This record gives sequence, C-alpha cells and structure tokens, in this order.
Amino acid sequence: MPTRRDFMKGMMASGLVSQLHSLAWAENLTPHLPHMTHPNPMDPLLPDFGQLSTEDKIRRVEAITSAARKHPSGIMVCMPYIAEDGLRVVHESDMAGMDQFSFNFGHSFKGITDFFTNENSITASGSHLAAQSIRFKATGEAEALAGARAAYRSLRIVYQFGVENGVPGFMGKPFHFEYSVHTTGDQYLHTMWGLWSFLPIASADEQAEIRAMLIQMADYQISVDYQIFNRKGSEGGKTSAWSNRLDPSDYNAIMAAMVAIAYKLTGDTKYRDAYEFVIKTGKWQTHRRIDYIIEQFQNGTYEAQPWDKIAGADVAAGEFAHWEQIQHCQFLAISAAIIHECVPELFTADDLSRVLALWWADYPVGFDTEGWNYLYWFIVSTKDRSWRPVPLTPRLPREQWFGGHPMLSFASEWVYGDCLARFQWTAMVVARHCPEKCDEAVKFASETLRRLEPRHLVWVSDPDGKQIPPAVNYFTRFLSSEAPEGMIASYWEGRRLNLWN
Repeated sequence: MPTRRDFMKGMMASGLVSQLHSLAWAENLTPHLPHMTHPNPMDPLLPDFGQLSTEDKIRRVEAITSAARKHPSGIMVCMPYIAEDGLRVVHESDMAGMDQFSFNFGHSFKGITDFFTNENSITASGSHLAAQSIRFKATGEAEALAGARAAYRSLRIVYQFGVENGVPGFMGKPFHFEYSVHTTGDQYLHTMWGLWSFLPIASADEQAEIRAMLIQMADYQISVDYQIFNRKGSEGGKTSAWSNRLDPSDYNAIMAAMVAIAYKLTGDTKYRDAYEFVIKTGKWQTHRRIDYIIEQFQNGTYEAQPWDKIAGADVAAGEFAHWEQIQHCQFLAISAAIIHECVPELFTADDLSRVLALWWADYPVGFDTEGWNYLYWFIVSTKDRSWRPVPLTPRLPREQWFGGHPMLSFASEWVYGDCLARFQWTAMVVARHCPEKCDEAVKFASETLRRLEPRHLVWVSDPDGKQIPPAVNYFTRFLSSEAPEGMIASYWEGRRLNLWN
C-alpha cells in the first residue's frame, strides 16, 4: 500500500487531479464530468423511452422490472442480467474470461452468479413491496396489489429460512436461493419499509403474519444486542461482530425504528425501553455520515480506511474518500419517518423535519448535474466540505481487493445507479415531512423523473467507456436492485401528494 499511496500523492502534487469544487447547487459549481454518451445496455430494451410521458415511463419500468425479478423459487432476483434479448438471470458464461470473485465481505459463494442474483434479494423484495403498495394506495389497481403480494411472498420465504434454522427474526441474504448467515442492517431497513407500507392494505391473515414478523425481528435484534456477525476481523480472518447499535449513524436509526415498530404494534414498554436504549448511542439526529468523519478529523481520531487508499485520498491533508456514505440518506429518511409514526411523543414532527433537513443537505455531494448521475467514488475535503471526482487509479492486486470485490480494486468516475434512486425517495419523505425543504426536494425529484433514461436503471454505468477496465466491465450489465423501485415508489408517492404538474 505505501507504494500506491506515494504514487497517488505524486499525482496530486503534479496537478493531475482536478481542483476542489463547491457542493453548491449550481451548474457552474458542478465538477466537470463526462456526459453519458457511451452506449448503455438498457437502451435497446426501452427504445422509445424518451418519447413517453412520465407516467408511461414508470409503467414501462414497472412492467420490465416485475417480470425480470421473478424466479421459480419465489425469491426475487436482485440484479437481472441485461442481455441483448432482454433481462434474465445471469449465467457464469456472461462473465467468462473476466475478473471474478468467490467471496464478498466474509461470505464464500457457491457460484459467482450468487452475488448478482441474491446479494440484495431482500432489498429488492422490500423495495418492490413498498413501491407496489404505494402504487396501490395511489391508484387502487389490482395489478399493483398482485405485484405487492409477489414481493411479500419473497420476503416471507427468506423470513422462513431463519425460522427453519433456529433463528426466527433473522433475515439472511438468500445466496443461491438458500439460507445464509450473511446480512447487513440495510436488509432489515428495506424489509421494514416494505412490510410497513403493505400492512394497511394487506388481508387480515397477511396483517397477522406481518405483525408477527416485525415483532420477531425486533426480538431477534434485542437478543443479539443489534450485532451483525458475518464480518471478518483482521487477525487471522476471525469473525468479528459489527454493532448496528453502536454504529452511530443511519444503522442505529434502522435498529431504533425496528423496536419502535414493535412498541407500536404491541404497546409493550420493553420495546419503548429498547428504543430509548438504542438511541443513546445514536448521533444521527445531529450528524450525517460525512459529519461524523469530519469530526474524527477535527479531534484527531480518524484512521485511513481501505477506500481512502484505493482512491488515493491524502488524509494527512484533510481529505477522505467517499465510500457509500451520502446515499445512506434514504436509510435514515425511511427509519426516521417510521420512528415518528411509532413514537411521536419521543420523536416529534419537528424532530423529524429537522433531521430530514440535515440529511437532505447532502444531495449535491458527488452529483453531476449535467449527466444527472451520482458518482460512486469521489474525494471530500474536511476543510470546506467540497468534493472532487477521482481519476482512474491503478488496480490493486487481487489479494488487496477490498472485501474481495473486483470493483473495489480501483477508483474512477463510474456512476452508481442506486444513489440517485435513494435520494429520489428521500426527496419524497422530505416533501411530506419537512416544509422547510419541500420545494427544493420536489424540484429535484421532478427533474429526475423528467430526465429519467434507461441508463438510470442500471446498477453500475461507465459514462464515457473509459472509467471501468475491460476485466470488470460486465458489472455494467445489471439492472439495479433498487433504482427501478425507487423511481416507481417516488412517482406514485408524488401522485398521492399532488406534487406533479
């Protein structure tokens, strides 16, 4: 690593890295980034997309996504492969001869296709359930209710895996369409979002099931003190726990929302006590994820992270690399709205509005207004919160890939489709609950829908064909596990709130 770090410092010193740019929402202050002119694999599947009305665009996205998510197992496919003849489950031959990986953050795959097919099946199922439930509330369409039930079935199957393996309430990522011990807090977030959205329109039997699921998930998390056990430690590869309660940002809010729901459903004060216990270690009411990092720089406790080294961040000069920080706004927005609904006396409407305004403020960070894209990689300055894109960096050798992931072996100006969808839904929560920022959020969401193109539905995009090395460019051929549902949910929520002209 030191050699690579010295190399990147040399690049910065020689002026090969672009200057810092403001976070302000203004075109002349946006970093110059390549506009998306490179062919995108989704374009042939939606050839007339640009001529459609916004509603027709969303209905087309609904149709193509719902069909692509289906699988004989009943569990939804998280990232269908974009083949020339349509969307389908990925095959090993689709990535033949390119860099592959056999494990991801401590989980060993039975096959390389498991990551793309199931890594985010819970997220896709929960988001799909929420989107179709919101569509049904806006339209009353039977197709929306049927779509919601297909997603609900997917979540039920995954939930039952936990029951059958002696851990009721545990939602493990269903790699290979089977039970696994690997999960993350955001899998619970999207499960909650889906179930909580579906609950009011579900049948009586489904409502009973949903209540039991949500309560059992809270019980499970309380029993393990909100810890995730699938991460690997640095000493000999030993398993180490990741406390989602002590993680002070949005993960803490997710866990707080989970026990708040259980209190709302049962009235049992043990869940209210659990909520108050969880938020004692949360900082999400005053700190975004980037705020927390900047504070560490200010008090001298920040330690360079693997993603800093990949992106060549000069932490000594007060810069750090963004790695999946700003898009967590959606995790916080969903959690905070649920918390207010469940314990309004402990987290008031004013509290919710204030917190949403804080987290919404990140929406210009890493955002290219010309291409209407969010970058995955960029550098943030702790001195003035400005940011700049990262030029293509040399790839690390396989043994240094972060988490064993090929796309985390280098940095560049590649586009992350999930992030736009996450901010899009956050805009809807802000529009409903934060009067101070409503107009700004609606402007952003309206423009996103107006400019929506097939490329926005793709998980990873290469804006000019030069940002992703050939050995990993198969990553650009997958439908996002979140982007379609995020756009669907936001459009119909906007209809419910009468936001669209």
